Amino acid sequence: MTTSSIGLRQRAAFFVIVTFVTACIGCGEKEKTMLFHAGVGQRSSLLDVEKAFVERHPDVSINFSFKGSGYFIADIARSKEGDLFLPGEEFYLLQAVERGYIEDYDPERDIAAHFMVVIATPKGNPANITKIEDFARPGARVGLGNPKACAIGIWDEKIFKRAGIWEEVKKNQAQSAKCIAEVLNTVQHKVVDATLLWSSTAVLALNDIEIIPLEPKYRGFVRLPVAITTFAKHSDLAQQLKDFILSDEGAAIFRSHAYVTDPGPLDEDGFCTDGGKATEDDCKWLVEAAKIVKDKSIPVNEKTCGHLLGEVLRQRQTERAGSL
Repeated sequence: MTTSSIGLRQRAAFFVIVTFVTACIGCGEKEKTMLFHAGVGQRSSLLDVEKAFVERHPDVSINFSFKGSGYFIADIARSKEGDLFLPGEEFYLLQAVERGYIEDYDPERDIAAHFMVVIATPKGNPANITKIEDFARPGARVGLGNPKACAIGIWDEKIFKRAGIWEEVKKNQAQSAKCIAEVLNTVQHKVVDATLLWSSTAVLALNDIEIIPLEPKYRGFVRLPVAITTFAKHSDLAQQLKDFILSDEGAAIFRSHAYVTDPGPLDEDGFCTDGGKATEDDCKWLVEAAKIVKDKSIPVNEKTCGHLLGEVLRQRQTERAGSL
């Protein structure tokens, strides 16, 4: 056997080994990645959805594109990318349907959960805001969302017009936020005296704000639709993820983040018509959760926190870690 033939065999063996090792390394990598467009207000719940779904589908990863709902149509129109779409208001999804970006949307079936609108004030409620009419009080600093950029802005106008105080509230406007996270940030830092928030956003800052449920006649609910895009690269997986979101397990995840899964009967504008009976517990546990995070003498368990136990524990632990 010649030296050259031995060298060739050695190189061939080396190539086989490298190929095998490379293949083995690739075995642990995600094989399919879905792009999920979602409103920034859904971040915490959807990250829990992702965790539960990926545990069942270890070869899948999910990339989320979180932003103010009003920005998605332009993004989708330009990129034609994404597998699923879950904006913070049905209005934005219907825009996508009209443009042919969404397929097979059923407005009765494809609702993951509901936002509930609540009043939020800085910790201690220094301006003593207790009801919707207080937003029109001279000198009150009010946070509003930009309706062209975020869904809460649409509901600001709807609720204040329903109360007959929209013009007065606009005179008190101290903020025009581009996303729900910005609205929360300003009330946390006492830039405003009061604002309207989704319950699922307010629950993220229980130690920094006070939560006041709206009177039933002003209590609005926002449908959170989820749909598959017409240009989805992984339509079968997208359907599985959508089905999981719409399942009982998916609903329980959303409810643990202060979304409402049963708002009761609503009128055509999204306001409750049962006097708040269906959401009495949802409002009660929100108020209790905010109290418990602030008052360390209250034990944290299902009796004191209800379905918000996980969120209360997380914030208690976060605060404890920050003080070490």
